[in-house]
Amino acid sequence: MKHAEKERLFVELFEENKARVLRLCYGYLNSEHEAEDLFQEVMKNVWNSLDGFRREAQITTWLFRIAVNTALMYRRKLRRGQALVSTGPVPDSAAPPPAPDDEERLRALRSAIAVLPAQDRLIVTLLLEGLSYREIAEVTGITVNYVGVKISRIKEALEKLMKGVSHGTA
Repeated sequence: MKHAEKERLFVELFEENKARVLRLCYGYLNSEHEAEDLFQEVMKNVWNSLDGFRREAQITTWLFRIAVNTALMYRRKLRRGQALVSTGPVPDSAAPPPAPDDEERLRALRSAIAVLPAQDRLIVTLLLEGLSYREIAEVTGITVNYVGVKISRIKEALEKLMKGVSHGTA
């Protein structure tokens, strides 16, 4: 791949996917500062891997796979037992500000997602980003059928967690 073509593709990927990848990073770390650091690491890895992109998958699926692998490695590097706390809202440049009631429900949903096991958090994050079951399967390395099963179980778990939050028991 020629350098100019690589730059064009990288800029296109960056501009079209920045908010989505940042939200994925935030979902892994739940800290705005750490998520931004992770985002930079993801984009560095994307740049370094562009020459090897074989176009066997959609480029966004490939990008999310890099983001997931980078996030997993990044978390391993963090000291064990370090509390990762939220320092601000999840970046979302495309969404209008939520209404007060919606804002509270959104905060409760984020809290519920944060307590899910890592793979479940990843799957729900990818689903919320609009990836298809097939794309989620490619990113996570599980079958499409199992993605469906996992999503059904995740929805049940989130419903229970959200009910606990709304009744003050969580």
